[in-house]
Amino acid sequence: MMLFFPSQLFRPVRSARLLLLPPLLAVVLSGCATRSWNAPLIESDRAPRYDFSSRLPRNNAQNVFVVLAFSGGGTRAAAFSYGVLKALRDTPVTIDGRTGSLLDQVDVISSVSGGSYTAAYYGLFGDRIFTDFEPLFLKRDVEWDMLGELANPLNDGSLLRGDYNRSDLAAHWLDDNIFDHRIFADMSLGHLPFVIINASDINTGMTFSFIQQQFDFLCSNLNGYSVANAVMASSAVPGFFAPIAVRNYDTNCAERRDSWVPYELALDDIYTRKHQVARALGRYFYPKRMPVVRLLDGGITDNLGVRGSMMSPVAHYGNVEDMAGAFTPEALNRVTKVLVIVANAQVYSEYDWSRNGTDPSLPDMLMASFNSAVNILSTETVTLAKKGFLMWAKRINARRPPGMPKVTVDFATLTFEDIKNAEKRKRFNSIPTSLSLPAKDVDDLETLAGSLVRQSPEIRKFVQSLH
Repeated sequence: MMLFFPSQLFRPVRSARLLLLPPLLAVVLSGCATRSWNAPLIESDRAPRYDFSSRLPRNNAQNVFVVLAFSGGGTRAAAFSYGVLKALRDTPVTIDGRTGSLLDQVDVISSVSGGSYTAAYYGLFGDRIFTDFEPLFLKRDVEWDMLGELANPLNDGSLLRGDYNRSDLAAHWLDDNIFDHRIFADMSLGHLPFVIINASDINTGMTFSFIQQQFDFLCSNLNGYSVANAVMASSAVPGFFAPIAVRNYDTNCAERRDSWVPYELALDDIYTRKHQVARALGRYFYPKRMPVVRLLDGGITDNLGVRGSMMSPVAHYGNVEDMAGAFTPEALNRVTKVLVIVANAQVYSEYDWSRNGTDPSLPDMLMASFNSAVNILSTETVTLAKKGFLMWAKRINARRPPGMPKVTVDFATLTFEDIKNAEKRKRFNSIPTSLSLPAKDVDDLETLAGSLVRQSPEIRKFVQSLH
C-alpha cells in the first residue's frame, strides 16, 4: 500500500491554481480528457485471452514452476522488487544441460501497489527494465511530476466533471511517461512471465485481479485495457486517490450463463474462502445494481498479492485445489519443483507523534490505521499462502503413482526483518512509503534485495536441487 502526497505539498499548488485559473478558464473548459473504460466481451473474438493458458512462458523448464509476489510500499517496494529481479537475473541455473538464469524460469509475477510498477514494466518490456527503469521511474521525482499535472489549470475542466478524477489523471500521466500506452494484449508475451496486477474491489471487499478470468464476470475483454490504469488502480490509496472505475456490462455472457459460482453458493458453506469469493462474484451478475466497479489499492485486501490472486478461485475457475488455471492435467503431471518468492517491503516505522507524546492528527490516525491493518494482514497472508502451497503439493503427491517424482515446494519470504544488524534494520524501516526517494535509498534497497536473495536458504536449496 502506498501513502504519499502529504497535504502541505498542496498549499503552494492551490495558490498557484487560484492565480492562473481566471485567465485560462475558457481554455480549461474546452479541453477535457476522458476516462479510459474497459471494453465489452465479444464471445466470437478469437484473440488469445489474458490468462494462464495463453501467457505462461513455454520455453522454460516444464518441470519447474516459479512464482514471484511483489508487495506494496511505493517506490520502496518498487526498488526492492527490482533488486530481486536483478539478483535472479544474476543467479545461474543449469537444467537438463541448459544454463541460464533463475529469472528465465519465472512463470508468474503477482503484484500489488508499488510492486505493480516493477512487475508491469518487466511484463511489458523485459530486460529493458535493467537499463530504463531507474531513470524513468525509481530515481525520478514522480510525486512532483504528478502534482504538476494536478496543478495544471488545463486539467481542471476534466477534474470538474463527475466522470473523471485525480486517479484517472495520474493514470494518464503513467500512460504517457512510464508505460508507453501499452495495453494487456502487449503484456507477458514470449518468454516473459504471466503478470497479475491486483487491486481491491471496494464494492465487494475482495481482491480484484487484472486477468481475463476476473473480467469474464464483468462480461468485459481485458486485452484492450490500459496497463497504466491497472497499475494506478493497484496503487490508489483511499483518501489520497479516488477509485479507478471499470464497467460491469449488462449482457448475458458465457461466464454468467455457465459458471462455478452458482454451484458453490448452493452449497451454502459460508465459512469457506471459496464461498466468500463466489458470493462477491455473484454480485457482478446483477449489473443494474452494480453498473460500475470501483477499484482501490490492492493492499487493502492482500498487500502481498499472492493469496488473493495466484491462489484465488477466480484465477482457477473455482478449482483452486488443482490450480486448474495455471496447470492443465498434463502440466500438473510434469511439475516437480515449485519456488515461491515473496518480496515483502513492509516497514515497522516509528511515528513522530508517538515518539513525541503528542496527539495524532486525522491524517496521522488514518495512516497509522492503514499501516496497522496492512501489516497484520501481510503477516497472516504469508502464513496462509505458504500453508496453501504446501497443502496443494500434498494433494498432488497423494494422487501420483509410486515411482513418480513428487512435487517439492520452497517458499522464501524476503523482508527487512531478515536484516541481522539492528541499526541497519532500523534504517530500512525508516524509509517512507512514497513515490519519490533519494537515489541512495533506491540503490540501498536494490543492494539489500540482492543480498537477501543470495542468503535465502529456501532459494539456495531450490537452485541446488536443479543441479
